[in-house]
Amino acid sequence: MMFSASGMLATMGNGLPYSVAAALAYPGRQVVCLCGDGGFTMMMGELLTMVKYKLPVKIIVFKNNSLGQIKWEQMVFEGNPEFGVDLQPLDFALYARACGAGGLSVDDPDRVEDVLAEAFARPGPVVVEAVVDKNEPLMPGHVTMDQAWKFAESMVRGEKDRWAILKNVVSQQIREVV
Repeated sequence: MMFSASGMLATMGNGLPYSVAAALAYPGRQVVCLCGDGGFTMMMGELLTMVKYKLPVKIIVFKNNSLGQIKWEQMVFEGNPEFGVDLQPLDFALYARACGAGGLSVDDPDRVEDVLAEAFARPGPVVVEAVVDKNEPLMPGHVTMDQAWKFAESMVRGEKDRWAILKNVVSQQIREVV
């Protein structure tokens, strides 16, 4: 098993070229690429390379129509409401099929297992568009007091989705206790 990441530098768009490299370096082995919709759109032309060479790459695109990492950094590190992070919605499964790859979509957690089984049963590259809630916070293992204050500050300063975000935060805390 090989795993590669950008070194925790929040590098965007590296998942697809990393996957091409892994598939070429280890022919015949299954490659799985996990990426957000922002990173995928930066390098989505790489899907054509995967199709051309029939590379066995399964791509899971977490779709929230947002640059989620940037959004949460603005809120938690700067105390500012999100700004300039909304993406133009795109049907990634349809894009994949237009490129000659498999394209699937899932928006129901109860269907994830079946959709992934279908993706891994197909030869060559497959894109699975996994629709996720853009207001679900990216929570680190430990939240510092400064991060909590900056988060609260961003809510007070007018974060546009503050009620949906707060609902998710409270729900998450309740799930941890129960």
